[in-house]
This record gives sequence, structure tokens and C-alpha cells, in this order.
Amino acid sequence: MFSFCHRPGISAAAAFCLFIATVPLSPARAAPDPGCPAFGWSEGLGQYLSPTAAFPTDDTKNLNAPDCAFHQWSWEAFVWATALVNGPDGNKVPRFMTLPTPDMFFAAGAAKTPAVLRLGARSRVVRGESGYSEGAGSIVEADGNMMVSQNGYPVYASVHMNPSYFATAKQNLIINGGYQKGDPNRFFNVGAAVFKATWLRLDPGQQAPAGAYVTQAEVPVLKTYVQPGSVTISPVPNKFVKVPVALVGLHVVGYTVNHPEFLWGTFEHQLNTPATADNTFDPSGSVSDPKSYTFYKGGTPYNQVNNAVSPPQLALNDATQKLSPVTNAVLENATGGENHPNGADNIKVINQQAKGSVANFPPPQSQFGSYTLVGTVWMQPGAFNLQSDQTTATGSITLANTTAETFFQVPKNSPPSAIQNCFTCHNPTSYSFQPPPPAKLPARLIAISHVLAHGTAYAVPNSISGKTLLGGRPRARQ
Repeated sequence: MFSFCHRPGISAAAAFCLFIATVPLSPARAAPDPGCPAFGWSEGLGQYLSPTAAFPTDDTKNLNAPDCAFHQWSWEAFVWATALVNGPDGNKVPRFMTLPTPDMFFAAGAAKTPAVLRLGARSRVVRGESGYSEGAGSIVEADGNMMVSQNGYPVYASVHMNPSYFATAKQNLIINGGYQKGDPNRFFNVGAAVFKATWLRLDPGQQAPAGAYVTQAEVPVLKTYVQPGSVTISPVPNKFVKVPVALVGLHVVGYTVNHPEFLWGTFEHQLNTPATADNTFDPSGSVSDPKSYTFYKGGTPYNQVNNAVSPPQLALNDATQKLSPVTNAVLENATGGENHPNGADNIKVINQQAKGSVANFPPPQSQFGSYTLVGTVWMQPGAFNLQSDQTTATGSITLANTTAETFFQVPKNSPPSAIQNCFTCHNPTSYSFQPPPPAKLPARLIAISHVLAHGTAYAVPNSISGKTLLGGRPRARQ
């Protein structure tokens, strides 16, 4: 979910899925699996607010842990990550914002979190120029496409690692040969965790979605670059502006007991988009939702949502920094295709419990009750090996976040070979199938991490390009 992904046999058309409207189960009708803990579980979430709280790892000690344990872990990890703690400038910020980012891999001395969040900054020099480098966190999504918010700005992303994850990743970077020369059995440790946040840039004076966490961030200034036959939208080298941004999505990913494949959970702000019940998408659906959301204009037919656009059809106004057309998005599978008995209802009930508890935290911590768990995906104990991929997954097997995998969702009645989730991209062969690196790298368990590609051609470019010809010459965009 963090980096470029293309696998043979995975149809690109699956990235442009549309929906048929259905009515999800009302929260009042949701019934948990009898094996799930009763109401009261969520009362323990407050322990993860402590500045010294340990990252949760023990939920999965039971080899036969029910699916509820995994979704409850996601909420515990979310509360741990969003606990407001002292930031670098002394102000309270979510804990994940104090953690190391990929830019710190090559920092001189001890890694220090900057006082101001920097988003989509990994390509500080245009591709082809001296000093060009790449890493994790970008203005484009895992499949190389760009989500454009209703106000015309791209959705930005940032990646944050806890110290355990950061230390292991730094030892295994591709750019310095750690991946190629390291012990093939070297891997992360229990408790390693990584978080990917997605952010909505706000216009001056624009109100954030109700309940969303807002902070200041540096975002790259974008520019349209024209070359014969192509148009590219990319950051201007070393040029940033400080703007307000709202948190609209968060992946929580952690190594828990018995699960070296990591548990992969994702949260969205509750006002992001409409959501349809699992496995109900129909490409011909022309129905719509009358309500407007952060990333969806009310009344937009569902056969016009989740459509990726590349230059020159995607155009940047260099002066205003706004793009057109905007992306209308819908969450196709409301609980990520949870495949356990009562799985979708289990997630609904866990969300009811957790959101209620978090909303009762003292403000401003209570605002994080405005976020909702889509689902969690994992593998059975002992299933993770060099052949593991998305077909080995269980839980929310079609998990996606509309702000991070907008165009990478799964339609109704997809065959098993077309199933897509975090493990489609994050698996031991991560660096043996991606174009255009100079050579395929050997499969390794640790390849499940995409931050290892920081600074190399194995990382997704922080730009988006398209082909165009007009009278034999490309046409510049204003």
C-alpha cells in the first residue's frame, strides 16, 4: 500500500472500479460473533494514550485468535498512533508525527523529527537531473495515479516508522546494498510498526471536515514539465509552501506475536466518501448518493467515480497549484470484504465500541472518534513465506482506503486471481516485478517493506506523466 505496484496477471482495469448502490447494515442491526469480547473491550483503549505506552503486540498470541482480535488490534494501534504527545516544537501532535520518516535514513547524526510536517517531498530534484532521489511518501498513489480532491489539490501522503522498524529498514536499504548483501533471514522484530497518513490540503479559510485533525505542513510546489510527446506534473526542486492540512486516512501496520507478515489495518475519516456493502459493485451502475462528502460530489453517478486521469487530460494550473479534473471517490467494499463468519458485522460493532470510547476521551483527543476502521488483513500463523502474496490473506481480503488506493479496489464477484489487498504489493517479491529498475532483486521476506526502496528506481516516482501529441509537438499546460 505504500509503493508502486504492478504484478503480472493483475488487470489494470481493476483499478478503475465503479459501484452499484446498496444500503449497508444499520449499526443498530450489527451483531458481533459470539467469540468476540463483549462491550467493555474498548474501555481499555485509554491505556494507549500514555506517552510511554508500549505498542500493542499481544492480541494475536492465541494461534486461533478470532477475527475480532485483529480488528480490535487495529483500533489499539490507531489510538496509540494518534495519542497526542509533545512534538518537536513542544505542541501536542499525534504520536505518529514524532516518529522517523524515510528522509531520516541518510540524516547526519541522530534522526530528528522536523518541527513542521513535510509531505510529498521525496523527489526534490526532477527526474533525470543530478541529485534526483526517491523514497516513500508522495503525491501519487501506489499504482502511480493521483487523487485530486474536490478543491483541486492532490491528496498528499507521509510515512512514519517506529524506532524498531526504522532501525531494521535502515540496515536493509537497497541503495547501500543492505538488502542485496544482508542476511537473507534478517527481518523485523515483534513490535515493529509503520504508519502511512494521507492529508487533504485546505484552501485559505476552508473548514476542515468535521472532527478531522488539522496541522500545518510543507507541501511541494508543482510544475508542468513538457517534453517531446509527454507531459509530466512534478515537484519543483527544493521549493515548498506551508499550508494547513487535514488528516483523512491512516494505515496502521504492525508485527504482532505470531504474525511476521504484519497486520495491515486502515482508517478513514468518516466523511470521506460514500461506502457500499462488500461485493456489491457493478461497473454499469449509474445510481448515486445525493449527499456530498469530502471526496465525492453529491449526485455523481457511481459509473463516474474512482476514475484515474493522467496528463494531458489531468491539467495543473501552475499559478493556483490546482488540478483538474477532480476525483470523485467511493469506498467499494465498506469492510474490505471481511471473509469470516459475521465478519462485516464484527467490524461494525468494533467500530461502534471504539468510536464511542474515543469520542469520550478529553478533547482534543476525542476528535479521533471521527475516524472509522475499514478493516484489517493478515495471514494465518505460519503462512508467511517466500511464496506469500495477496491470495494467502485472510480477514479484509479486498482492503482498500479511498485516499490511498482510490483506483485499486475490487469489483463484485471478482475471481480469487483478481483479489487485491496490501499483500498484492507488499510481499517477498516486491523488488522483482516492478518496472523500470535496472535489475530484479532476489525475493526476501523483508521485501514486504517498501521503504527499503528509498533513493532508488524501485520506488514510485513522485510525479505523474502522460503522452500527448499535437501537430507532432507536445502542448504545454498552463
